[in-house]
Amino acid sequence: MQHSLIMTHVNRTARSHRTTSATPWFRQVIVITAFLCLGLTSESLASHVVRPSSLTFNARQGTNPPKQTLTFTKAPTYKATLTASDNATWLTVSPASQSETTRATLTVAVNTSGRAAGTYRATITVKEGTWFTQSIPVTLVISSGTSSASSSPPPAASTATLRWNAVTGTVTGYKIYVGEAPRRYTRTINVGKATTSTVNSLTVGKLYYFAVTAYNSAGESSYSTEVNKAIQ
Repeated sequence: MQHSLIMTHVNRTARSHRTTSATPWFRQVIVITAFLCLGLTSESLASHVVRPSSLTFNARQGTNPPKQTLTFTKAPTYKATLTASDNATWLTVSPASQSETTRATLTVAVNTSGRAAGTYRATITVKEGTWFTQSIPVTLVISSGTSSASSSPPPAASTATLRWNAVTGTVTGYKIYVGEAPRRYTRTINVGKATTSTVNSLTVGKLYYFAVTAYNSAGESSYSTEVNKAIQ
């Protein structure tokens, strides 16, 4: 296929999950398609950045989902103050202010108390001084707290066939990361030196997020640009 493409095809199989991290020395752009090319996606490196670039929380009525983390990094080394705020009563980001040099973390929590089933959206704003501002969209999906027994068969599972460009230089292998929320990967697949692989156990009807890293004896790269696909 063309440079930096991931081809996605939907087939039938079964389900699975896991987690991990990465260090920066390789960045690859990937794209996901299903029967047609969705186009090239790129992510440029910046001196200041907050990751992930968006958050999604899934919860049942009356229960709060697990907290998530935002990570701020910057290339220049100097002491500054990082501030964070949000625009929703059900959302909390902390600390509101902290001193940092090159890296800082923020904890994001959601409170579903008193909220009906549905989808809610908000924005977190992260600032360093007056020269850096990044907005992080947050989505909260609350499902009904009651569920009725059903004799229906479980949802069908599918596979996604991924393809990416080989990295120049010494590469021991590649890893595929899969999750159901942006940058919240619950599954890692080590594919060796292959530049194409089939990810199975993807449930039909769910939205999945994919990223790729390369690794060698020096360590593991940062994630590639993230793409997502609703399995149908």
